[in-house]
Amino acid sequence: MKLTKFIALMLIVVISCSALVSCGDNELDTGVFSVKTSSDWEIVKRKVDGKEKDDQVYVIKGGEDNNSYPSILISYFSDPSQYKDEKSFYKDAKDVSDITAGSRTWEGYTYSLFGSSEACFTAKEGSGLWVCKFTLEKGGEKISVSDGDVKDILSSLKVK
Repeated sequence: MKLTKFIALMLIVVISCSALVSCGDNELDTGVFSVKTSSDWEIVKRKVDGKEKDDQVYVIKGGEDNNSYPSILISYFSDPSQYKDEKSFYKDAKDVSDITAGSRTWEGYTYSLFGSSEACFTAKEGSGLWVCKFTLEKGGEKISVSDGDVKDILSSLKVK
């Protein structure tokens, strides 16, 4: 009888865990903003000259190396004048439809970089600006800005 109750309890835990969004999630608070992902994504602070940046993170699908897997470079600019839009640098840049994730509307474009399919989306927040640069395909894996888990990541962004 005790074994049956234990098994029933374990089944409830497993079913509850798989139904909860927060179960197995990854979350990082950079001090500037926070981001949350499902467990099959990794969050890594971007390093420049060996130093971690508090206003930029890579969110990587399936691994910790943004050079080997699809990823999103998430940046937050409290002063949007510090961001230089690079769209004019890409000869094949094409505007795409806005996406909505949470309470934000994201404007963007797609482009190619060294044979890789990329996208850049921005969203205003108060006096600040979110910039997300997507590497849409790497290592045989693909992501899309319209994927549910990608939208969940964008919805999770919170300025500190």
